[in-house]
Amino acid sequence: MLNNADEYLRIPMYGFTESFNISVSAAIVLHHLTDKLRSSEISWELSDKEKMEIKIQWIRNTIKKSELLEKRFWEERGK
Repeated sequence: MLNNADEYLRIPMYGFTESFNISVSAAIVLHHLTDKLRSSEISWELSDKEKMEIKIQWIRNTIKKSELLEKRFWEERGK
């Protein structure tokens, strides 16, 4: 598995636990990454337009027949 991985990292552990499950590992890595980004001078935040596009795509993927709701919204907004 390690030969096929793009990257490898080790999360130090203390106590009796032998390993973290994948969701805990992902949470630890994401927390560490966001802390580093927030304390850096890197422009990492999404623009308002990017945020809106992601929200719209999420709604389209989540709500059944979202295209009908979207069409109705635009029709009513055009009044």
